[in-house]
Order: sequence, then C-alpha cells, then structure tokens
Amino acid sequence: MPTNFHFLLFIIIILLPDSIFLKISLASEGESLVSDWRPIKNLSDTKVVDVGKFAVARQNFEAKSRLFFDELVYGEMKSRTGTDYNLTIAARDDGNTDDDNEPRNYVAIVSDRQFQDFMHLVSFRGPV
Repeated sequence: MPTNFHFLLFIIIILLPDSIFLKISLASEGESLVSDWRPIKNLSDTKVVDVGKFAVARQNFEAKSRLFFDELVYGEMKSRTGTDYNLTIAARDDGNTDDDNEPRNYVAIVSDRQFQDFMHLVSFRGPV
C-alpha cells in the first residue's frame, strides 16, 4: 500500500507544477486565459466584409428571412484553430412593412476554418 501512495504522490508532484507553469507562461506571452477576442480595426477589410455578408446570406437561407447587408458596425476576432468573428452588422429587412426601412443591428458569430475552406454561422441574433 505505501508503494501505491508514493507513486501517486510522485505523479502529483511532477504533473501539478507543469500545468501551473504552462498557464503562467501562456499568460506572460500575452494570451488571455479568459477571453482573447480582439477588436477589428479595419471594418472595411474585404475579408471581414465578406464574412459579414456570408452571415446575412446564411441567416436568410436558414430562417427564410430577407435581410440585406448594409455595413459592419463593430467587430471582434480571435484566432485558435482558425478565426472566429463576432460581428455587429447593420442590415435592412426587406420583409419589414415600415415605410422607413432603416438598417437595424444584428449580432453574428462566424467560425472560419481557412485550412478546411469552411465557414460556419454559429449564431445570429437581432435586431439588437
């Protein structure tokens, strides 16, 4: 019995500091352990605009809506195994019967896996 206890204690002593040091080293390299969303500085970048247009088109397909992309209002991105976008999109609703069809803001999260040539609409909500 003491042998098993010593082996377990040895494993804990060896592995625990490694995981603590790994988290500390990631934080010291500038990686946030909570959230690593970064604001998109250039909302007129064609790649980012294309992601916003994709989000609206995919939402129209899935929800049978008639939204028209107007512009990007705000955006954040994070990169891990691809790029995730959190976009606030101004879009007009063609199904809206109001005379003043002003653009309204919608929030979309899009996952872009360029290495797989794959983009996925994670969520779309609004108007907000």
